[in-house]
Amino acid sequence: MADLGDLLGSFMTGLIRARRMADEQTAALAEYYKSNPLLEGLSVPRIRIPELTIDMPFIIENHVEGEKGEMQDSKLIADAAISLVNEHFSKGEIKAIPNFHRAFEKEVENQLEIVKKSGLPIMKEAIVRGIQSAFSNTMTKTKMQLTTLQKDTIASALREKISSISVIKEQTPSSIVANIRTSDIKEQTSATSVVRLKITLKEEGLEWATQANDSGGVTRTLQPE
Repeated sequence: MADLGDLLGSFMTGLIRARRMADEQTAALAEYYKSNPLLEGLSVPRIRIPELTIDMPFIIENHVEGEKGEMQDSKLIADAAISLVNEHFSKGEIKAIPNFHRAFEKEVENQLEIVKKSGLPIMKEAIVRGIQSAFSNTMTKTKMQLTTLQKDTIASALREKISSISVIKEQTPSSIVANIRTSDIKEQTSATSVVRLKITLKEEGLEWATQANDSGGVTRTLQPE
């Protein structure tokens, strides 16, 4: 027995590995064709699986309820954000507007309350973005002036710090425990009661694209072929 998601993931991973192995063999074959004068003018064979359909019978053994995530105490998050901003102001010898810290504290509290009342799963990204929005909103409301580098540095530091402390307990999604053993399916089910899952996997390739960046180096990204 295994989680149904793990089983489906194994099928997809297996298909990816099969494609990799086929491509490796094609590359080796291309080298062989290149070195053979009788074959170098011929097309190198390449096998692809553009679409694969799996019709799989299985037994649902159990359904495991998921668990909600738990956010860190709002005051602890707020204190960490305020402390970090103060630290950067001190290091950069930045003089804050008198009401800036109090305004930032209120904005942080408001953003965290929005996250709590949203009804959405507790996620680090939502909390981090809320804190960054609080900083940006406070900058606008208090008319605090910082350079672009200073703002980016503080925003990046907030992301790293808040992400590390924002969630006490990660959300656990619900799962289905499935059994795909042929012998068990034959013994425990009939043709009319067995659960069948029919999935179609479609192959889509990715390729590396390179481009020069502002610093003179090269940035490589994966893009659809």
